[in-house]
Amino acid sequence: MLMDLRERIQGWIAYAIIGLISIPFVLWGVGEYFSGGKNQPVAEVDGLPISQQAFEQAVSQQRQAIIQKLGGSVSAEMLQSLNLDQQVLDQMINERVLRVFVQKAGFRAPDAVVADLIRSEPAFKTDGAFDVKKYEAFVAARGTTVANFEAGLKQDIVMQTLENAISESTIVTAPELDQIVKLRDQTREIGMVRLDRARVIDTVAAPTDGAIEAYYAAHKGEFIRPERVKLRYIELSPKTLAPSVKVTDAQVEQAYANYVKKQEAQVVRTVRHILISVPKNADGAAIEAAKNKALAARAAIVSGKTSFADEARAVSDDPGSKNKGGDLGEVAPGQMVKPFEEAMDALKVGEVSEPVRTQFGWHLIEVTKESHPDIKPLADMRDKMVAEVQEQQVEKIYYNEGEKLSDQSYEHPDSLIPSAEALGLKVQASDWLDRNSGTGIAANEKVRQAAFSKEVLKQKLNSNLIELGVNHAVVIRVDQHEPATQLTLAEVKDQIATTLKDQAIDKALADAAKNIGKKLTADADPQAVATAAGATWVAPVWLKRTARDAPIPAEAIQAAFALAPAPDGQLASKALALSDGNEALVVVEAIKDGDPATISEQDKEALSAQIQQAQAQQTLGVLLKALRDEAKITINQKAEKTATP
Repeated sequence: MLMDLRERIQGWIAYAIIGLISIPFVLWGVGEYFSGGKNQPVAEVDGLPISQQAFEQAVSQQRQAIIQKLGGSVSAEMLQSLNLDQQVLDQMINERVLRVFVQKAGFRAPDAVVADLIRSEPAFKTDGAFDVKKYEAFVAARGTTVANFEAGLKQDIVMQTLENAISESTIVTAPELDQIVKLRDQTREIGMVRLDRARVIDTVAAPTDGAIEAYYAAHKGEFIRPERVKLRYIELSPKTLAPSVKVTDAQVEQAYANYVKKQEAQVVRTVRHILISVPKNADGAAIEAAKNKALAARAAIVSGKTSFADEARAVSDDPGSKNKGGDLGEVAPGQMVKPFEEAMDALKVGEVSEPVRTQFGWHLIEVTKESHPDIKPLADMRDKMVAEVQEQQVEKIYYNEGEKLSDQSYEHPDSLIPSAEALGLKVQASDWLDRNSGTGIAANEKVRQAAFSKEVLKQKLNSNLIELGVNHAVVIRVDQHEPATQLTLAEVKDQIATTLKDQAIDKALADAAKNIGKKLTADADPQAVATAAGATWVAPVWLKRTARDAPIPAEAIQAAFALAPAPDGQLASKALALSDGNEALVVVEAIKDGDPATISEQDKEALSAQIQQAQAQQTLGVLLKALRDEAKITINQKAEKTATP
């Protein structure tokens, strides 16, 4: 609800709803407090339930937000690793804990305040007056009622009041601000010893069978093949439906004729023009005078007294082309206003048009060159034309075929063969898939959810028609099912051997980095120490903690700024594994604090606001912990685990 409002309305939203963006929890919307849901709540906070329906919706919204933010390139494994269920449940519990707190504290948003805010919103006005119909239409479009919407708005205002109270209670002192500037603008002279993984690999022995067996025994729980299934399915798509579509020669010829017509229309012309502008408020006499000026220019050009380019430089009112002799360059179809384009299309190369009127004035147009697109013969285009006709026919029959497949698979729930025969399609087979991953059609989450649903998995029925995209749907049924299975040592031996070898390499690199660190002192030559150890020394440079495109990777810079200053005579250093698999020893040779005297008052104000916000979040975190400790929170683990967002 908040996001819908923020996107649709400005003004009072800045006062009433802009809050909570700095609060580390999500307000999921008050509408679900008043709606029903599944009977068994996922959790209760002081008697206030979190329905399973609300929980599933919140998890789904979070998943979709993450997928959208990352451009759709999110694997099921990544989503699973985020532990969204627990995060969302914590957020919803926090929200309810705060809701109970503000109610007990007596925070209220008076009806009059809410009414004034709504009535003052320009989006709800017609001719300056509040329009009830506009308001009700907006609320209805949000999928709620006026009562629920206003209840949610009251809750938002109350929560904003709480945040304001917390924020206003924080004070940023001048010494605090100076200390932050010193840290924020601090620079460090950072060098790095780099130990390449490739140099160590051959020096580390392969793990013994005994080590592999011991690792397997200690980590059996990691080697479980998840529950999985193989599917039989019928697929509706342009590819599967195309063979059933008969294409006639007449249809191919018509498609080719359309292709030719389209190609012929894509003529690119090189054009120049002369513009005699006409003001928008010009009277008839001014319009006629401008036309006569254009006619005189045309007569001079056609008679040979002057060239088109010279006349354009002399009389054209178009500043963009005047000094170029009126040259507009290449003009493709659709680039110019309609009267100009129609006159241009009618001209032969070298011909000067009569004056053409547009909203800009009178134009003289000359086409100096034409470029016609290549038109391939039908013999070369037949396959493409057949494919186009098939695609068009598939679009026409897809809906009916989908209805037929849905009906047939429902009427014959124990087999896909009758449906396949009725539609003239094949029953296809999938590879193994589990709840979180699959290939082919099983890469689609909708398919995996249906495959492990009670009806399809347990009752062994056909699924409903599953829409996968435009003109693309499937009906599935489970062909084979395997419960979660313990993998044998033989199945995972190579995997364990790789893991143990990697661990040994990691340890060898880490040990080498620590040994180098022990040899580094203020008097030592880092280059010589690194070379003796078979490592590479990256010479130190002065860097800020936010440095980009530095010779030292960002993760090493971050580690360097986490180091405490070293005692006299020593260098501060830290070994760390780099994300590329190599090892590094980051070395800090000198430190310079930022200077508070060098920042502007505007920067100070912005920084002070950031500190205040951070302190407010910290205060809110402490408040939330205290409230959660006092609240009676009941979590229904079974309901939470059975939720399928």
